[in-house]
Amino acid sequence: MKSDIQFIKEELSEIKHILQELILHHEAVGMMKLSNHCLDRFLQDEPDIYTLDDAKIVYRCEKQYK
Repeated sequence: MKSDIQFIKEELSEIKHILQELILHHEAVGMMKLSNHCLDRFLQDEPDIYTLDDAKIVYRCEKQYK
């Protein structure tokens, strides 16, 4: 009986740890979405420093060297 209770406590502790990690991850994703939303209006008139074509070129160059 004591071993069962100990097992349950350990499992609950692990579940609690996993839930805390999920909450932190959820909060981080929420903050990133909020930041992206808030900065969207601020940055929409700013020119892009890099284009999608620039990223493709860098990827191709790195792929050739590997």
